[in-house]
Amino acid sequence: MILELTPNTHPLLHEKIRTCSNELDRHELSRILHENMFHYNGIGLSANQIGIHERVFIMMIDIETETTVTCFNPKIIKKYDDNVWCEEGCLSYPDEIINVQRPDRIVVKYEDENKKEYKLKLDGMASRVFQHEFDHLEGIDFTQR
Repeated sequence: MILELTPNTHPLLHEKIRTCSNELDRHELSRILHENMFHYNGIGLSANQIGIHERVFIMMIDIETETTVTCFNPKIIKKYDDNVWCEEGCLSYPDEIINVQRPDRIVVKYEDENKKEYKLKLDGMASRVFQHEFDHLEGIDFTQR
């Protein structure tokens, strides 16, 4: 099921999304996010970018192999002081590429489709994509960075 991208002026993209609802079918939402991210040629996609009011995003954790992970109720629990500048794009702003400064290394927590919790240290591109998608769930878009 391909859903339309939420316009970047829509209020859903500018509000903090709270914890996932209890009745959420996590497996189905993960499938929908996966299908839509690849349809739109993205490397990450938050649920609110396709009009779904849930605290979840999908991202390529390894771009070389196109390995994805769906992160429910994600948290950033540590940011290291090694900030780097890099060009970023966003499916919500298809014609914009901007330089954004972010920590190169972070420690994160999230739940998977089965509510199993993970704690990972991410660096490089995986760190950047996680932070970009996390920002969407916080109501922040990359133009504000």
